[in-house]
Amino acid sequence: MFTKILVAYDRSPHARAALGHAADIARTQGTKLSVLTCYSTLLAWPGVGLGGLTQSIYDELMEAARAEGQASIDEAVELLPEGMKAATRLVDAPAAEAILGEARLGGYDLIVVGSRGRGDVGSMFLGSVSHRVLHSSQLPVLVVTARTDGQPAA
Repeated sequence: MFTKILVAYDRSPHARAALGHAADIARTQGTKLSVLTCYSTLLAWPGVGLGGLTQSIYDELMEAARAEGQASIDEAVELLPEGMKAATRLVDAPAAEAILGEARLGGYDLIVVGSRGRGDVGSMFLGSVSHRVLHSSQLPVLVVTARTDGQPAA
């Protein structure tokens, strides 16, 4: 039986499916649920000169990244079944790193993540948060895929 579940959420169809499964498990087992959203304030163009990037533009970019993360958290809370409450965490870090760190420090006994379903080859070239979490976690990990219509896969 699980007592504390961590679900990663990023507003994608596969994250919605993961949230739905995590909420079902939490509801049926009477466990605590935490929703984690990650955002990054690392600039996407490392090694490129930042000439022309003023402090105010930089500050706007950082605030926009945080606001997008908060919007994800807000959406996840709205999608929970009526009456269900969840703790929320908004973290400035790469997704896999944030999920693994929160799971390690938060006393969780299950991690739930969505998967885009790219497969091993696609993930090798494009990276995969779910693969990294699955292979690096010392906790059980439930990887949920979603159909293209956003419904949980059978």
